[in-house]
Amino acid sequence: MSTPLPPPRHLPHRDGAGPAGLRFGRQAARIRAIVNADLLPEERAEADALVLTAWLTTAQRERYAPTLRAGHQVDEFAQRLADERRVVLEEGTDPVADEADSVAAAERAARQVPLRIVEAVLLLVAAACFALTVASTFRTSDRSIPQDAGPLLATLLVAALLAAAVGMLATSRRDRMLLDWAVSRPGQLGRGLPVRRPLQSDSAGPAIVRSLGPALLLGLGIISIVAGSAILLISLMVRIEVIATDLAPVFLIGGVVCLVTAVVLVHLNGRRVERVVRRARAIEWIGPESGLED
Repeated sequence: MSTPLPPPRHLPHRDGAGPAGLRFGRQAARIRAIVNADLLPEERAEADALVLTAWLTTAQRERYAPTLRAGHQVDEFAQRLADERRVVLEEGTDPVADEADSVAAAERAARQVPLRIVEAVLLLVAAACFALTVASTFRTSDRSIPQDAGPLLATLLVAALLAAAVGMLATSRRDRMLLDWAVSRPGQLGRGLPVRRPLQSDSAGPAIVRSLGPALLLGLGIISIVAGSAILLISLMVRIEVIATDLAPVFLIGGVVCLVTAVVLVHLNGRRVERVVRRARAIEWIGPESGLED
């Protein structure tokens, strides 16, 4: 009976079996392995080329293909790009006179200032709704939830989600513009992108939603399950139908849905971080002063 071949060193083994904690632990281990991997130039060049080929759009690949003397086949493009990257990793690069000024101009043009302003305004709206909710709670004599808390919290949620969406759109557009700059310069993908602010950088909106979203869903799920269980337990103990008994299944099912959603979001965020790390490594600048050629 033959045993399956191990995966290449730049493609860690993926095993979805096992408890969630172990799966997330393996995911974190894969990310650390990508960051700390000590690959041979051929292996890293192949891995970087595959990541870049998948990241670039079809139009960007077609624009850069003539500099690689590659045809229209994706596999051929990836192989030629790997060869270009391998030469840079093994031999280093000579200084390019206009590279620093050109990338600085490209970064200024890709700032996405209008979208960043919209994102900041939405975050301010969310913060104002949160402050008003807290202030109205303290204004009540019995510290109960005020009647206007519902609309305020709904506005906060919508504003936060919109801010995250706008921030992600701005980051995506910035990345595309900088990749457009890279594919317009022969050999630039092989050397990498010497940007001051890394590509795929999260702004405040997406970062807040990604960090607080799963935590809030986890807390809401636990509270819902506890509330539903308490209602059912009280109704069984006193042998009479208490208030909101019919809502107990809703609380229980809603709590389970919240917990499952939180776990899925954490898993997806881990996959996103792994993709970000791979892409950052693929476009890492290998220049005369980077010190990587040593």
